[in-house]
Amino acid sequence: MSYDVLVIGGGYAGLTAALYAARGMCLVAVVLGGPPRNARGQGVHGLISRDGASSADLLTQAREELCRYGVKFFDGQAETVWGTNGDFTAALGSGEEVKARKLILATGVQDQLPERPEGLRELWGKRVHHCAHCYGWEVRDGVLAAYLPGAAYGPEVLSNWFYYRRYGREVLICSDGPVQATDAERARLEEHGITLCQSALMHIEDTGEGARLHFADGSSADVAALYTGSGRTPNTELARQLGCELNEQTGNIKVDPGTNETSVPGVYAAGDVAGGNQVALALASGSRAGMFADFALHEEELPEWAREMQVK
Repeated sequence: MSYDVLVIGGGYAGLTAALYAARGMCLVAVVLGGPPRNARGQGVHGLISRDGASSADLLTQAREELCRYGVKFFDGQAETVWGTNGDFTAALGSGEEVKARKLILATGVQDQLPERPEGLRELWGKRVHHCAHCYGWEVRDGVLAAYLPGAAYGPEVLSNWFYYRRYGREVLICSDGPVQATDAERARLEEHGITLCQSALMHIEDTGEGARLHFADGSSADVAALYTGSGRTPNTELARQLGCELNEQTGNIKVDPGTNETSVPGVYAAGDVAGGNQVALALASGSRAGMFADFALHEEELPEWAREMQVK
C-alpha cells in the first residue's frame, strides 16, 4: 500500500508531523523505531498543561489520538530508504516495504555517555542529567554536583558553574584532576557555595533520594542530582542513503528553517536529528515538517489550469 506521507520515527517530532499531515487529509504511516531519547527521564517539562507528565504516557496518548485519523503504525526500524520526490520506499526490518510520496525523517540522536564513573549510565535520566534547566527546579535548594572532567578554571567556565548555583544551595564541581585555581580563588568560590572536588569520581550510587558520589581518595558526598555533558550522534544513516546534506559541524540534517525540507526534494526532517534539544522544539519542527509536506502535496495535485491561473 502507498501512503501520502511516511514518517520514520515515533517520538515527539515524528508523531506531531504525522498529526499535522493527517489533519491535512493525507494518508499517513509511521515507522515507530526505538524508544525516545528521554524514555528514562522522570518526566517531560516545559509543556504547558502537561508539565511533569511521563514520556511513555504522552506518547501512548499521542498514538491513540492518531488512530482516529487513520494513521498506520509499523513497529521496528526502517533499514533502508530510496526513491525520489513522489515515489519513496522504505524497507523495514520485518521485511515489509512501505511506499509514500513524501518522507519525514524524525530519527533522533544517540547520547554518547562517558564510560565512567561506574553507575553513571545506569542512573542517566534518574539521578544524572545533562541539563539543569530540564531537571533543576525539582531539586532546587539541594546540594548539586557537576561532573566536568578536565575542568579549567577561568572566566569562560565560571558562568556555567554559577548557573548550577542558581538551582542548588551548594554546588560541587567534580573535575577528576587538578584545577589551576589559587587558594584565594578557591576560597572565593566556596564563599559563593561552589566547592572544587579534584579527586577522581569513581562510583555513583542511588540513595533513593539522590546520589552518593564516591571519590578515589575515599571521600564521598551526597547530592540531589549530578549534571554532566554528553556527546550526541544524530541518527542520519537513512538521510545519507537519500543523499541529504548534513551540517559539517554538528552532523545534523540540514533543513530549510521555514519548511523543514532537506536538500532532497520531498524529504523533510524534524526533531533532534535536525537540530534542537527540547521536546517543545521537537513539536515545533514536527508541525512544520508535517504541514509543509501536506502543502507540497496540495500544490502537486492542482490541475494544470489552476497552475496557469496562479502564474498569471
